[in-house]
Amino acid sequence: MTSPPAFIRRFGPLDARIEREILRLRARYQLSLDEFRGLYVSDEQVDRLLADAGAQPDRLASATIERPAAGIAATDARWRQLVDAFGLSSLDEDLLLIAAAPEFDSKYETLYAYLNNDVTRKWPTADLARRLLADLFDVGALIGALAPGATLRATHLVEHVPAPSARPALLNAGYALHPCIAQWLHGHGPDLALTSNAIHWISSAQLPWYDDSARERSKPIVRLLAAARSGSAALPVIALLGQPGSGRTATAAAVAQATERSIARLDLRALPADPAELGAVLDQLGLALRLEPAVVLVEGFENVTVEEQRHSSALVRLQRALGEWPGSVLVLLRTNDEELWRSVVQFRRVLESRYEAHGSADGVALWRSAARLEDVNLPDDELPALAGRFALTPGQVRATLATARDLAAMGDTGELRPEQLAAAARLASDQALGRLATKVDRKHEWADLVLPVATLGRLHELAAAIRQRHLVYHAWGFAERVITGVGIKALFASACSGTGKTMAAGVIAHDLGLDLYRVDLSGVVSKYIGETEKNLDRIFRTARTANAIVFLDEAEAILGKRSEVKDAHDRYANIEVAYLLQKLEEHDGVVILATNLKGNIDEAFSRRMQYVIDFPRPSETERERIWRGMFPTRAPLEPEVDFRFLAKQFDLAGGDIRNVVLDAAFLAAKDGGVIGMRVIVEALSRQLAKQGKTPTGADFRQYQPLLLTGAGRHDGR
Repeated sequence: MTSPPAFIRRFGPLDARIEREILRLRARYQLSLDEFRGLYVSDEQVDRLLADAGAQPDRLASATIERPAAGIAATDARWRQLVDAFGLSSLDEDLLLIAAAPEFDSKYETLYAYLNNDVTRKWPTADLARRLLADLFDVGALIGALAPGATLRATHLVEHVPAPSARPALLNAGYALHPCIAQWLHGHGPDLALTSNAIHWISSAQLPWYDDSARERSKPIVRLLAAARSGSAALPVIALLGQPGSGRTATAAAVAQATERSIARLDLRALPADPAELGAVLDQLGLALRLEPAVVLVEGFENVTVEEQRHSSALVRLQRALGEWPGSVLVLLRTNDEELWRSVVQFRRVLESRYEAHGSADGVALWRSAARLEDVNLPDDELPALAGRFALTPGQVRATLATARDLAAMGDTGELRPEQLAAAARLASDQALGRLATKVDRKHEWADLVLPVATLGRLHELAAAIRQRHLVYHAWGFAERVITGVGIKALFASACSGTGKTMAAGVIAHDLGLDLYRVDLSGVVSKYIGETEKNLDRIFRTARTANAIVFLDEAEAILGKRSEVKDAHDRYANIEVAYLLQKLEEHDGVVILATNLKGNIDEAFSRRMQYVIDFPRPSETERERIWRGMFPTRAPLEPEVDFRFLAKQFDLAGGDIRNVVLDAAFLAAKDGGVIGMRVIVEALSRQLAKQGKTPTGADFRQYQPLLLTGAGRHDGR
């Protein structure tokens, strides 16, 4: 149990001054024994309280009495810290002790009510303090010390107590000790009085878990704090930039432990909207920080838009608070937005510390360490592939392993399989890309692709490069030779649609266990100046944390050749092309672009593509494979379907063949439930018509009568 503060034993001078004031008032009949004193505090009760305190009722009221707070700073460490931290004068000390007395002995509430001649006013007033300290300070100094701009009120050591009347006289204004100071003087931490949900005070014994990498990242900040102790300059604000789970909170915990400080987490999302409540919360935190300098971790910037920032009273008030907090307080801003928070820290110097996801050689160590902590058995030979495929933060790696363990427990054997680990990694990745792009179903495999041997070989090379990029870029050191991003960029080009570009991207994603998101650039381009760049920035910024392959379809919509600038539209069109070029270079992930107009692509993009893979129209042999492979084994297909004729006679791409097969299947389901040449020929004629071709008897040859039969049936004949 915490021992009582030493200054409790020093209330004797205050008791003597209270006794003297009571005797003085009684001698002048200002305290009558017959009054209904506050319904009521009797004279006998007051005399008994004074007698219990060792007072002598017959002592002369003119006796010399020392100051109420005289000598307390020399015997009580916490009181001395208050005096030093806030620069209190002798008058401030005495006024503060008068306010502190009821927090340690309830008798003072009774005595103050008695002297205030009002049982409901159990706190000191300026008039009561003036009477108790009349021989030490004049009324002008006392009123000034309790003014809103003076030390006691400005630093929130004492609070104004509202009076029943709307505008009490200055002498009748009440004041009380701030609850945070009362808790602290009782020997507790300042956090006990922090009642706001926006502030979470974490003592050194309750610090969150952190690993060795967080300890290493904390060392520069710890050295900064050590160097600042010998100087007078205030500490800078340090912005911890990185994605959720990248180790920013763990780094703050490591700094707090190394410097023997607590952490005060301030969540902007939970700050009250009411300006008065908001001010009280931040004032409360500022007072706590003066009592116990801590590491302040400000978070929640990601939830504040630029428009809200301009009109946010919370950010404006926080900006002022940062300028008022003691210079010895370390303020860390946890954010992944590199611009939004800057206006908030105008009154302090700023340093940046970046925390990136691990996709390099040190990512192998991260996976190995997390596997030990989560008790998951991961073979060492699988770690490089995991680190290369998934650029995850430390928090995401641990979440991945925990989820994978759960998926294994739900399986038949209870053993962890690679596909479960990949699924868990995708779940742990940022899913925000799904709001900006369309997730592509990755159900196809390599055997489903019908492409020339050369094209398939290049696709296998691309998949291997994605799988082994950690080895080339990091283990072999090629990342040191690359000026821009270390991602993989590929261009899938063909002369027409339906040649398998999207399907090939899905096969690669399926093989690697990655998600595939398709972005239609034609929907990204905006007629409004600057909007296209904003859309592209959101996509690439989100894709960095998605651990997914980004598939940019219809790339020619924005990758067109830059032209001579003749007007403002030409200039901004060229800016859009240059901006996308820059974003592609900076992106560290995997991007596949697809186009049907390769000749229209700007040469600057082609030079920056590690892989340019052509998807030609399928040959006759390939078309026959596509026709046969398009029908599931469960489909009611007539054995007489002439796939060789269809492949030889009609030069269709895979997408066109798919449309014909589906149309024929629906016709068969409507008419008889069997897919034969009659419905295929009819669906084929429709597809040719959509392409602007008029089918003739020479096209269908011996199957021309089936086409006529189908047309008559649908004409109602």
